[in-house]
Amino acid sequence: MTETVRNFTVWEAVLHAFLNSFPYMVLALYSFKDHWRFGKKVTISVLTVAVILQMILVPISLFSGKQAVFDIILSVIHVVFFFSVVKDHIGKLIFSVLVLTNLGTLVVVCAKCLEGFFFPELALLKYHYTNQIFTLIMLIIIVPVVYFFIFKDMSSPTSDTDENSENADVSGYMWHYLWLIPAVFYLIWMFVSYSGGHSITENRMNPVNALYLLLIDAGSVLIYRIIIKTVQLYEKNATLQAENHVLSIQRMQYNSLNERLENMRRTRHDLRHHTALLKQIRDNKDFDALDELINSYTEKNLLNQPLVCCENETVNVILALYSETAYNNDISFSIKANIPNDIFVSKEDLSVMFGNILENATDACKEVECNRFINLNATYKTTASGTPSLTLIVKNNYATEPSVSDTGVFHSTKHAGDGIGISSVKRTVKKYDGACTFNHENGTFTVSVVLYATGNSSENII
Repeated sequence: MTETVRNFTVWEAVLHAFLNSFPYMVLALYSFKDHWRFGKKVTISVLTVAVILQMILVPISLFSGKQAVFDIILSVIHVVFFFSVVKDHIGKLIFSVLVLTNLGTLVVVCAKCLEGFFFPELALLKYHYTNQIFTLIMLIIIVPVVYFFIFKDMSSPTSDTDENSENADVSGYMWHYLWLIPAVFYLIWMFVSYSGGHSITENRMNPVNALYLLLIDAGSVLIYRIIIKTVQLYEKNATLQAENHVLSIQRMQYNSLNERLENMRRTRHDLRHHTALLKQIRDNKDFDALDELINSYTEKNLLNQPLVCCENETVNVILALYSETAYNNDISFSIKANIPNDIFVSKEDLSVMFGNILENATDACKEVECNRFINLNATYKTTASGTPSLTLIVKNNYATEPSVSDTGVFHSTKHAGDGIGISSVKRTVKKYDGACTFNHENGTFTVSVVLYATGNSSENII
């Protein structure tokens, strides 16, 4: 259909709808490509439906004379589309929608101003194809600039708040209010577009208005750039503080375990001398000396606990330590560990991973009234692709149901806020290109971890 109605045709209205929807939706999706709610096929399908719906509604709105009502509907489509396919902080999403809206208005005003300069008579025909040509030119110029200065860093790795609760708190607090800045610029746009007693088309064709709004938008882009960089700086600072806190705790744990390992070695060394002394006492039948030797041992010497659980010395001392804790708290501790001494995981990372998991397991078991248990199964092997891997599965019962935040982070049972132990395990897993899961069901908590030699792609063998 090419019949001219109200100084423009259907195909011109459809082209107008496409140019004023598709580029901005693609820009938003590409900028938040790491935060899509759905897979690629579903997301592209939703994009296609949203664009086609707008290409149908825009001509209807222009020919029906009820453009204001349809403008509201089209705005709702944009918002619903963006919020339905992108998963991020609501303040950041509102900020992005308002920035895109201001960007779209700038493109429309500049395009109409240029059309009025080169084709003053055609510019009065509202959605003539010449307007779409200048719209396309402005999109080619403005969209890359806006992406580079604003949206390129909008969804950077530092804004990934799933792994760091402090990072999420900092950025979340800031995004609660930062959206007000583009909202103010949007109000300025609306005032300039509809003020002065002229039609919106005449206001857009006015070079003074176009230059004024162009300068405002240039300043707003710089402000948005500063905002994004400031948020990134705060997020990086929060991340570094959290990492330093975790590293200090890990160092304390590692030093404590090394001290325990040295004590165990010393005890084994002393045991040889005590054995010789026992033989001498037996030969001399000196029962007083025997009583004195027995009393020198405490109930925590764990003579009835296994001293060797696996070949790896670091893991062995951790298992021996928590075997002692389990014994003292009536916890049945089942261990199946096949880990050589020389593996790709550092001693410190082994102590952090095994220590945090077993500490959480023993703390949870202490609250159970009876039949407390911890089952540990650790295996070192090579995958089918030749990649060395370490698998750890720990199961324990619990009395208090674990509490999980909206971001999937487990809350600590020792202090207010999120737990550090699981976060430390996740950091270790990420370091070795691995995977981990944390499940709780029917009173049993299960931790499954797999690590791979650094630099190799992970395979899910849990």
